[in-house]
Amino acid sequence: MTFCLSRLLTMACVATAALAAGHAQAAKCTDTINTSSALLSNGFAFNTANTRNQASSINSSNVASLTLAYTHVAEGTIEKKGAPAVTQQTVYFSEGRDIVAANRVGGCEYWRYSGLDKTTPFIGSNAIRSSSVYFLPGTLFRPAMVYGGDFYGNFYGVNAKTGALVWKAFVGTDAGRHFITGSPQAYNGTLFIPVATKEVITTVVDLLTACCFTHGLLQAVDPYTGKVKWTYHTSADAKYNPNTGTRGPNGMSLWGTPMIDAANGSIIIGTGQNLSLPATTNSDSIIALNINTGAVKWVYQSTAGDAWNAACQAPSGLDSHCSRPEGGDFDFGAPPILATLPNGSKAIIAGAKNGAVYSLNPKTGTLNWTRRLGAGGSLGGIHWGMAVDTKNVYAAVTDIWVNKIQRLSIADLLALQGAIGDNMGPVPNAKPGLYALDLSTGNLVWEKHLTHDYQGTPYATLFSAALSVTNDVLLAGSLNGEVKAFRTSNGEELWSYNTAVGVIDVNGVAGKGGTIDSVGAVPAGKDLFVNSGYGSFGGLNPWQAGEGNALFVFRLP
Repeated sequence: MTFCLSRLLTMACVATAALAAGHAQAAKCTDTINTSSALLSNGFAFNTANTRNQASSINSSNVASLTLAYTHVAEGTIEKKGAPAVTQQTVYFSEGRDIVAANRVGGCEYWRYSGLDKTTPFIGSNAIRSSSVYFLPGTLFRPAMVYGGDFYGNFYGVNAKTGALVWKAFVGTDAGRHFITGSPQAYNGTLFIPVATKEVITTVVDLLTACCFTHGLLQAVDPYTGKVKWTYHTSADAKYNPNTGTRGPNGMSLWGTPMIDAANGSIIIGTGQNLSLPATTNSDSIIALNINTGAVKWVYQSTAGDAWNAACQAPSGLDSHCSRPEGGDFDFGAPPILATLPNGSKAIIAGAKNGAVYSLNPKTGTLNWTRRLGAGGSLGGIHWGMAVDTKNVYAAVTDIWVNKIQRLSIADLLALQGAIGDNMGPVPNAKPGLYALDLSTGNLVWEKHLTHDYQGTPYATLFSAALSVTNDVLLAGSLNGEVKAFRTSNGEELWSYNTAVGVIDVNGVAGKGGTIDSVGAVPAGKDLFVNSGYGSFGGLNPWQAGEGNALFVFRLP
């Protein structure tokens, strides 16, 4: 689909739920934030190369000694997602409609910024929910900043020390259809913000207009004012075609974090599929842009002719916006990675929802190698993100799908809730599991296919969330709520914790964990941060643990 149905529906579900309850009075920190404290983790993919490989104190010899230090509940919500930014002193994270700054060690709160915009004509809150929090260190003349985006295409720059809003800007072009889910990336005085379109799902509701109006874009902005420096549009504006009854070109959302290739003066993005025909030559693609101007340098397209939106899963009468034959929804939602090979050369590593991993030449975009791991699909293939070290690339394959749209009440559709049924199942020829591939050749190093028990029957354990690596440990969160650690050399399981449980958090607030999806596990110093709870697909089923609202913080002794 794009960045997958689960991402969009969950964001909308939490939008309504977040208004239903306020926040309990959190314990306030008695010290003040030191924004010069060492940065331990930042953004969705951890660095400008998007390696999802992070230095920490966690390794194969001590990971089994991780214990739960505390939890933090996102009160009044049904999900917990978006990567935190972590310094030695402070953890900055999104929580429903807020950005929160808390003490990393004890969990007391320094400040809470609310992004609620009550003037927005939409059911629910203006939730800063999915976009990861990004920390920009201060300079002699500029304050340290934290950033986040929301469901309405607004982007926020907040003073990291005080929580005061410095600037806010709408960074899309269509206020009703654009939104932000990908993490920004900062480099050399510019902040790069990926923008996506909600039309991938709203086509099911908006039956009176031709599909579809909008496309993705990348905004390069001043990090202290929000002023736009340049914009890359994934397509020209859509035009109506009376012969087909559709609008196009469209789609090609930017769901993932952009990657910086400084040596070649490039910023690298991955695009989604088209929403309707005509298909374009830069959908389902990895694209290199001039980092100073946004001009296209090269395009590598993995799947041609892919036109898909949620109407393709709707019952007869609600599927008029689906182009036939429908595409496979084989976008690049996972951030592209700039990997350093054992011989010192560089390669771009990208994984798509078609189930394949690609290695590309950073200068030209030509293919080095490709390796198919799964069958792919709208919830299949490689979902949120891979990780690399000096030898291997690590990929998770889900290969699950959700059957025809169910529970189509008007209230659900208006809130974009419940539009997808809870009847999940494996795609044909599914190959879910964890895979390690040789960075240089794409050859298989090892693979793991785990199962778990549900009501007395074993089911495949599915890893959809982004993977992460620290030292010689691979960290993976599963849809059934378990977070696991594996030895990178051979896939040996070293540690596991079930987060799909009820909790009382550091402020005495009751909550629970559930499905682990989206950002996955985030190592930082002696800690491991895990968001637990994902509200799509009807909640609990044999593969996923369903709704939840807890941030789990694990710590070494």
